[in-house]
Amino acid sequence: MTQFIGQFRWVQENADQMELLGDDESSDTEDQNDLDEEYEDYYTDSKSTRRETTKEFLTRQFQNIVHFFVEDWFISAALGFITAIFSIFIDMGIEYLIHFRNFMLESLEQFNNYAAFCGWVFYITGLVYLAALVCYGFGKQAVGSGIPEVKVIIHGFQLKNYLSGKTLIAKMIGLTLTIGSGLPVGKEGPFVHIGAIVASLLNKVTAACQYNAFFSNEGRAMEMLSIGCAVGIACTFSAPMGAVLYGIESTSKYFAVKNYWRSFFATTCSAMLFRFAIAFFVPQHIAGTITAYYQTYFPNEVFVVEELPFFIGLGVMTGLLGALFVYYHRRIAFFKRKNRIFQALFGKSPILFTACCAAIFAVLVYPNGLGSYVAGKYTFRETLVDFLSNCTLWKQTNGSEGCPPHMLEHWSGPEGDMMPINSLLIYFLFYFIIVPICITLYIPSGIFVPCFVIGACGGRIFGEIISMIWPYGLRGLGQPQIYPGLYAVVGAASFTGSVTHSLSIALIVCETTGQLCALLPVLIALMISNAICAFLQPSIYDSIIKINGYPYLADLPPSRMSVHQMKVERIMVKDIFYITRETTYRELREMLLESPTLRSYPFVTDSRSMTLLGSVARKYLLYLIQRKLGPEPELFGHRRRSRTASEIFSTINNLRRGSLAANGAHMSSGNALMTDRNISGNTLLPQSPLHEDQGDRSPLAPLLYAQTNQHEPIVHSLAKRAEILSKKLDMEEVAIDPAPFQLVRGTSLYKVHTLFSLLALNHAYVTEKGRLCGVVAVKELREALSNIYSRGAVVPKQRIRTSTFRLNPEQDLDRELQNGHTAEPNGAPIRQPRVTIDVPENAKTDDETR
Repeated sequence: MTQFIGQFRWVQENADQMELLGDDESSDTEDQNDLDEEYEDYYTDSKSTRRETTKEFLTRQFQNIVHFFVEDWFISAALGFITAIFSIFIDMGIEYLIHFRNFMLESLEQFNNYAAFCGWVFYITGLVYLAALVCYGFGKQAVGSGIPEVKVIIHGFQLKNYLSGKTLIAKMIGLTLTIGSGLPVGKEGPFVHIGAIVASLLNKVTAACQYNAFFSNEGRAMEMLSIGCAVGIACTFSAPMGAVLYGIESTSKYFAVKNYWRSFFATTCSAMLFRFAIAFFVPQHIAGTITAYYQTYFPNEVFVVEELPFFIGLGVMTGLLGALFVYYHRRIAFFKRKNRIFQALFGKSPILFTACCAAIFAVLVYPNGLGSYVAGKYTFRETLVDFLSNCTLWKQTNGSEGCPPHMLEHWSGPEGDMMPINSLLIYFLFYFIIVPICITLYIPSGIFVPCFVIGACGGRIFGEIISMIWPYGLRGLGQPQIYPGLYAVVGAASFTGSVTHSLSIALIVCETTGQLCALLPVLIALMISNAICAFLQPSIYDSIIKINGYPYLADLPPSRMSVHQMKVERIMVKDIFYITRETTYRELREMLLESPTLRSYPFVTDSRSMTLLGSVARKYLLYLIQRKLGPEPELFGHRRRSRTASEIFSTINNLRRGSLAANGAHMSSGNALMTDRNISGNTLLPQSPLHEDQGDRSPLAPLLYAQTNQHEPIVHSLAKRAEILSKKLDMEEVAIDPAPFQLVRGTSLYKVHTLFSLLALNHAYVTEKGRLCGVVAVKELREALSNIYSRGAVVPKQRIRTSTFRLNPEQDLDRELQNGHTAEPNGAPIRQPRVTIDVPENAKTDDETR
């Protein structure tokens, strides 16, 4: 009997299993039927699309062609043409201002020398002061070069108003007034900024196009900015090919090769319009002065092999001088920020300091005074023509090798009896000292052209000295001679390349001079100077980024073993905020209040195992709190501050009346309608299913519809609010990024830097066998590499929490008892808020967004 019962149970269990399998098979059959229906629908649709008429076919092809031209050709051409037009108007304005300055000087000299001196000083000071006022009125973002800011923006960090129309206006007017006054600054950096602004505005204008999915692409916006940078350089030097390479070197670490032809096409359009305007529209008396074409006339055998060591020596000298130039500029910038006397005099008025520096410069370069020793009356273009000329200054005779008399007058002093080489040396020292000061003023200012002229002057001095030692050349009479102009070309390229850490200067030099015979010595000196300066100092653009404190990872210098030896576990933040399934709404609210700068929070299994499950965006957690508790103005502020009793009661009354008028400004960022595309912030990859338009099938659809249909704020009683705060988070509703970027503890700092630079990361979690160990952000990496040139990679200082919120009150109270800080000044004991949150001990707030 027992055996029969056992067999019956076995048969019944098998029958149940067969029934379950049958259900599974039926469900699989239903799923397969659904797939078949979808496939039939797709096949029917695709079949129906093939039955199009000739008119529909031609219409579709026409749309594709229009899309292709608008996408790749029209925008690039428009960018090149618009930037070239701006360049022409700015150059014409500069030349008219300089011509008027010289005309005014000559007119006043006939009347009175003192009047000429006062007019000269007031003219230069007035124009610079107006340029500073324009920058102050339209936007301080127009101050400076612009290349460092564009470099930061291209690498994914947004800077407010740097690509706006107001900044474009301020940059153009300020640059025209500054260079028109004669101040020793360049225009290539501001033109890179102008090109980037034009690219950004074009991208915004085309965002309203019917092909919205393409124009709203973030990668396309970065490509447009890169093209704009190349166009800006092309407008400055009329060098389309070198401009593309220089734009890549100066603004991008990694460049998409597919964007090459767009950049070349845009720069070609820019150069073409520039030359066309010069030939037909620009007045002839200034047409030859606004081009950047420095034609040289060297013979084909411009150097001999025996001169190569001199070019190497010139590269070593310019590399050391370039490092000194960058260091000197950075010390000036830090002095202006940290010196107490300077801050007391000019700290709140940078315009006043700019005007004072302009007045001092005007006094020093007055042509009938000290300016006669430094060619103060002549512009950078005119002096550069003298430096690159194919003659020898020390040979006073106007023969086949001597320079013409009008050139000798520029470098012979006020009495005409000064050795030209001495005048060149004074010119070099003067501008080497004054240029770093001028590019820190409150005006638009470029760095390339002043460095190019300084390097050309140094190379000319070097070539003149060698020519004096070997007057008949290294091989003797009848053999190729020594051309100081060639050394000026090599010096200009190598010094500029060392300051900017770019090698594309060689191509720019060949395009601007119109000759390739100097390419080999230029490349030799350029690579040597670049290597030396890169070992000693960062580029001038990276130095400015460091001075301004932009969130940007600079390039690593070569041959630094510390970045390979130090591991990420030494710089990571070990005490972090995180979320578990046991986290309550009260703990979540306090955590959000204590970490207003964090973008996302890791989601782990529990406080003991700490297995990383994913990452949750802050903006979604804010919405979750708002959905459960109603409006929370404190959560949308940048910093938590103590509020008075009247503010607290007024907030409570506003909430009870259902009015958000008092807190509308604070809730502006939180009231934006969330969609499947923006609800998860920056932590989700673009391929995430949460970014797709799934309609009712979206896992977040109930939350989104609830937010859309909710017109009045939620108001709870205090008891109901306390009840909700004590509940645990419903993790089924949370949009979790299941694959945040992770590193292992043993990852070297070099690899971390490479990954952050290549992928444009702002944070990464550090794990060990799946267990969360810490988090590293851009700030920790920047602090570890802040003194990479002098001390190598160092461990950053650990930040200490100073807020009143304590994550572990028992341990904090014991620590304060040991330190003797348990009482207020009046003797009352400190009240420690008894708040427990699922985070590691001694957690700290990280100022960097993660």
